[in-house]
Amino acid sequence: MNAVVSVCLLACALGIIVYLLSRRETNRRSQYGPAGLSEFRTGLALDECFDRLDTRSDSDLFAYECRRENDGSFMLHLTLHQPSQQPLDTLYTLRLDPGRQTVVTLIFIREAFGYKEPLFPPAMLDEFMLQKLDAHRTK
Repeated sequence: MNAVVSVCLLACALGIIVYLLSRRETNRRSQYGPAGLSEFRTGLALDECFDRLDTRSDSDLFAYECRRENDGSFMLHLTLHQPSQQPLDTLYTLRLDPGRQTVVTLIFIREAFGYKEPLFPPAMLDEFMLQKLDAHRTK
């Protein structure tokens, strides 16, 4: 009987730990700033944003891939190639909302090496968004 109670208490403790860790991760991702959600605004129309994201040039700050997922969202994969170092990779969910100004929302997913925080400084992301979409950070 003691073994059954011990197993039940252990299962409950593990369930609580998993719940708390997943809740902490959800809270971290919903925060504004480099660790969670970043919002930008641009005067470009939605179609022009898509056209600019499809157009790549040698002067782009990052090598990147922007692809549509099955659920209709977009995955933005940014890569920074550094001489004599391993490239830095970051994944974001990209959302474009039309309006008087197009709202560009980036939600950090993960670094390629499993880091829970992006390795790119926010200023680099700001520069990329300004360069590609003429977008300025609002949050």
